[in-house]
Amino acid sequence: MMLDITSILAPGMHAEVRRVVDIEDAYGNASSYLNQYLSTSACIDLAVKACMSITDSTLPEGYLSVGQRMELGHEVPVMLGTAVTVQAVLREVQGNKLIFDITGSDALGVVFRCVNERVVVNRIGLEEKGTARALEIQALKKRV
Repeated sequence: MMLDITSILAPGMHAEVRRVVDIEDAYGNASSYLNQYLSTSACIDLAVKACMSITDSTLPEGYLSVGQRMELGHEVPVMLGTAVTVQAVLREVQGNKLIFDITGSDALGVVFRCVNERVVVNRIGLEEKGTARALEIQALKKRV
């Protein structure tokens, strides 16, 4: 039986996550000069957490959403110690694809915006495909 996602998830669903930027959130910056700022990878992590707080609490046992595409734009720098609120809003459901609009804001306004496309999958099917691909790569390595 195919899961009807539109009976579970609907445009307009939203969630927030909040975080005070700390040194771990600067990890991934390419320059040591940037170690006092919120990194792109931390923005992505916060955006994904906001999206998953919608899907994880809503999808039935055995299903999860996985990232397919992320587009992120920084608007202003955010320094360590700044409180950031990240809001995800489900914009669209296309079959098993979910499209979220996400904004990260501090007390003065928006600091980043992004769009996250996620796909709802069955956990067992995901494991089977991942295992099959790993076995195929192992076989390829043996041939070369």
